[in-house]
Amino acid sequence: MPLPLCCYLTEFAVRKITSLCLVFLLLVSCKEDKKEEKTETSLTFQTKSLSKSLDDCTPENGNCTFISLTFPVASGADYQAEKINREIEKFLVSIVDYQEEEKIEKPEELAEDFIANYKETAEEFPEYELPWEATVTGKIIYQDADIISMEFDTDMFTGGAHGYRSTNYLNFDRKTGKKLTATDLFKDDFKKFVEKDFRKKYEIPSDSNINSTGMFFEDEKFRLPENIGISQKKILLHYNAYEIASYAAGNFNLQYPKKEIQQFLKISDSSMTR
Repeated sequence: MPLPLCCYLTEFAVRKITSLCLVFLLLVSCKEDKKEEKTETSLTFQTKSLSKSLDDCTPENGNCTFISLTFPVASGADYQAEKINREIEKFLVSIVDYQEEEKIEKPEELAEDFIANYKETAEEFPEYELPWEATVTGKIIYQDADIISMEFDTDMFTGGAHGYRSTNYLNFDRKTGKKLTATDLFKDDFKKFVEKDFRKKYEIPSDSNINSTGMFFEDEKFRLPENIGISQKKILLHYNAYEIASYAAGNFNLQYPKKEIQQFLKISDSSMTR
């Protein structure tokens, strides 16, 4: 019976083959690294604007029902861009659409639905003459190799005694496209630090209930705001009207230089101390 071919290979040939395999693996690895690097750095943003008005009226002329949306759109890095854009679209729908039974997913659908809801209201109540307005303007306020922070200003009126204004923030991990929460950004003791500062700024005694001066904190426990922004040099904490107090009390804001709260940060120092 003839011997297997491998038995006839010389030691030199074995070494040669092994070396070629190692070189091949190294080239594949480098190619994958370059591909991964390209994916991370190719994430880019453009600004998209869309608007719709009732019977093509012009908002500048007044007495016009309209909706105007301006927001960043990610592209270039497939799965990161998709995740970021999905979160932006979810936010736009949540901030404008108050009918939870509707299953709106896209900004274009949101604009159509806003005008349709007004028409339905006007038909049901013919004496209703107040126009609806919704303006959402979003922009990137900070980004680096690790983090993207966006700010959205909303001004809306759909009837009632007054309109609604808010400032909201969305933060993303640039490498994964994940939306970052306060838990992702800060260590646990950051909340204690902020509560102490909040009590001092708004004159709430340290030994009193957090709601003792008229705040509306749920379960009478201090919490960080849902909206936390990241600028070039600061961390921005923003409570919108109605969030922790009455509408008349307005917004509540706290700002901290990044370098001064570095000990509370979970994310990389390179992105937070510039």
